[in-house]
Amino acid sequence: MYSRNVNNQEFTFGVSGLLYKANVLMYDRQTESLWSQAKRQAVAGPMTGAKLAVLPSVLTSWEKWVKRHPDTMVLSLDTGYNRDYDSDPYASYYKSSRGFFSLFDAGPGEEEKALVAGLVLNGTARAYPLDLLRKAGPITDRLDGLTLTIAHDAQTDRISVSSADGSELEVIVLYWFVWKGMYPQSSLYRQ
Repeated sequence: MYSRNVNNQEFTFGVSGLLYKANVLMYDRQTESLWSQAKRQAVAGPMTGAKLAVLPSVLTSWEKWVKRHPDTMVLSLDTGYNRDYDSDPYASYYKSSRGFFSLFDAGPGEEEKALVAGLVLNGTARAYPLDLLRKAGPITDRLDGLTLTIAHDAQTDRISVSSADGSELEVIVLYWFVWKGMYPQSSLYRQ
């Protein structure tokens, strides 16, 4: 999740319907620039190169969320439109092992649609499989000369990455094939 404030200006974002390396591009209604979710920046238009600030977020289940935030309000299904909101139009995509428009060639032990926590540090990219983080507990890794601790909180599903000095680093959760498409030189952490 990203802040909609960029360079002291508030933007309103929408879905462009365009894909870049199998990742949906957003656009802003103010300048019509295109923004890459995975790169966290504008990739075309007047805002090209402008960065999006990452906001805290988690990929979790409704059950875990409502347990921690019982006063959460959700949108009504009474939208005024005749639509069946009980079925997910992307259900078959989530179940598929192949990515949408993927040109990815998975290596040994890699799953194209495995969820990973992606991290870029001084231009060096690495992905950490969520399944591993959920099972292994905190792991220690070295990236670009820094010692990192990567942890998964089972109660909140939050992924955190911190350096030895205690500073927290930004991480994004997405499919491995999307991350690898954006960062072709990225390595996949293996224990």
